Amino acid sequence: MKPRSLRARLALWHAGLLALTLVALAVLTLILLRRFLHSRADKLLEDYADQTARSIAVELYQSSLQPRAERPRFLNKELQEWSRQIQVVDAYNNVVDRSDGLASHTLPTSLDARVNALKGRTTFETFYDLGEHPVRIVTVPVQMGRDVPYLVQAATSLEGVDDALRRASLILVILTPSVFVVSLLGGWILVGRSLRPVDEITRAALAIEHTNLDRRITEPTTDDEIARLASAFNEMIARLDRSFRQIQQFSADASHELKTPLTSIRGEAEVALMSDLTPEGYRAVLRSIVDEVERMSAIVENLLILARADAHQIEVRRERIALHEIVMSVYEQMEPLARRRGVRLEIGDLAEAEVEGDPLWLPQILINLVNNAVKYTPPGGTVTMAIAIRAPRSTPQTPAHSQSQSQRASGPLALITVADTGPGIPPEHLPHIFDRFYRVDAGRSRDAGGVGLGLNIAKWAAEAHGGTITVQSEIGKGSTFTVELPLAPCQ
Repeated sequence: MKPRSLRARLALWHAGLLALTLVALAVLTLILLRRFLHSRADKLLEDYADQTARSIAVELYQSSLQPRAERPRFLNKELQEWSRQIQVVDAYNNVVDRSDGLASHTLPTSLDARVNALKGRTTFETFYDLGEHPVRIVTVPVQMGRDVPYLVQAATSLEGVDDALRRASLILVILTPSVFVVSLLGGWILVGRSLRPVDEITRAALAIEHTNLDRRITEPTTDDEIARLASAFNEMIARLDRSFRQIQQFSADASHELKTPLTSIRGEAEVALMSDLTPEGYRAVLRSIVDEVERMSAIVENLLILARADAHQIEVRRERIALHEIVMSVYEQMEPLARRRGVRLEIGDLAEAEVEGDPLWLPQILINLVNNAVKYTPPGGTVTMAIAIRAPRSTPQTPAHSQSQSQRASGPLALITVADTGPGIPPEHLPHIFDRFYRVDAGRSRDAGGVGLGLNIAKWAAEAHGGTITVQSEIGKGSTFTVELPLAPCQ
């Protein structure tokens, strides 16, 4: 069964890795120690045998004794060591001399050792059947020019090496579990302390609901992963808070906008039912009801557009479109409306510009802007549409308010402006002019037929084409809405 606690899993992983590390370290320590002790023993044994072989060679050079003819005593009693035994044999494997510790015993000599010695090479061998402990024997040739008259064999017991290895093994057997237990407990405590902020974040996150999204998680003072996690949670909660507030505001505004025409329809119908009207009076009531129904239909249609836009369900096509043709088409469509309201709709300078956009939504941007300008411009005023081209700039040259924070296009931009000579927009309203259902003058906008969604839809359409929409306004002089769109690449 897998542990569900992150602390337990981390502790188990830590314990497993620690156990493998300690076992590997202990085994490696024993291997290296064994190699070192054997290497040290071989070095001392070889030095002892070499010293004896050199003394024999010196004695042979200084005497007239003939090899293999006599059996001299080569071993110097003063050079003999109690922990090592030595014997001298001739080329026929006959023992010439041996140390007193060997008594009547003879050190074994393998054929390979004799052959190597006759070739001038030193040979190490280990024998396990000479006693309780293994015996290490080195065979060293006595060099007389090219001849090898004698072989020197030095032997030592590996009891000391085995004893040192046993002691080291015992120490490692005791230390390894002890270090493992101490490290495991320390790791458990450290993991617990490290994950304590996570538990606090979890409890705080569980306590936050849609009714108290203003609460925040206490962020640790350290600059580590836990602090960044807490900061990310707070940022996420802040976004959710803004989204919930927008949804609540949107729902309240939509309810209010739909409630107004419904109330009007009900009132008109009740008056008509309770009154004895003439046919012309009934037709007037029905016309009023039809107007309110059209208003409700516009609200519902715009709400559906924004809902689909928020859900990314609207597909924006990309076609090469000439902006001046769109301006002329919108002019022909909106000029009768402007004339009925006593407003002149004019066309200013139209630079030839092509963009890649949707032939349905690009005109809708201008229609919404012109419709909004015509509604707010008093009779006798003027609404002007124009197109210009300029290179991109990082910041506007004059103060402008925009709801888009997207990065501007890196290439040349097409600027579509819709300017009016209306009363202008107060500065405190400019940051909210593109919000849904926001109206500078609620009563006036309702009388004009507005629902407060046209500018928001225009903003979405402009951003969907990689552009921005801004507004500049001055009280008493009118407002200018500017749509910036990236030009289509040259063909």
